[in-house]
Amino acid sequence: MDQVATFLIAGHETTALALFWSSYLLALTPEVQDAAAAEARAADLAPEAAPGAALPIVRAVLQEALRLYPPAFTIVREAREPDEVAGHRLDPGDLVVVAPWVLHRHERLWSEPDRFDPRRFLPGAPPVDRFAYLPFGAGPRVCIGARFALVEASVVLAVLLARHRLELVGPKRVLPVAVVTTHPDRRPAFRLSPSP
Repeated sequence: MDQVATFLIAGHETTALALFWSSYLLALTPEVQDAAAAEARAADLAPEAAPGAALPIVRAVLQEALRLYPPAFTIVREAREPDEVAGHRLDPGDLVVVAPWVLHRHERLWSEPDRFDPRRFLPGAPPVDRFAYLPFGAGPRVCIGARFALVEASVVLAVLLARHRLELVGPKRVLPVAVVTTHPDRRPAFRLSPSP
């Protein structure tokens, strides 16, 4: 029951935020938006199609947005028994915090870590270390909806890009705010114009 509740309740906000940050980043990088939009227009987005494989650029945009703006900026776990991590003793009840926000922007793990570069996730790119990229967590408590969220967000973003061009109206800078998830500090206005 907990997994179903998590899937239904927690899944909508995180996916919506992934779509917001992807749209924001695409509005700031017209050349990436053009490539993703061309791919989306060429793809079969019918409900019975399997769009994930046909949308490598759109999916890479989402994955890069999740790297830069992970929905869960921290993951907290409680030690159930004594343990040792990196030379530090853990007692039962101690909290361990992993910060995907920091991990995803670590200079030793990523080239130009603050730069939006979806090519990192395109087929043929060097593989990303499994524990350098944790937008959905890892291990036995990985997000139950991770695959569904990526497929759902890929289709929504592809349909949006196939039909519309995204442009920010007004100030371009949006800052992330750590609430429970990574929210924008304001609601920027987007202009949607028909796709060329």
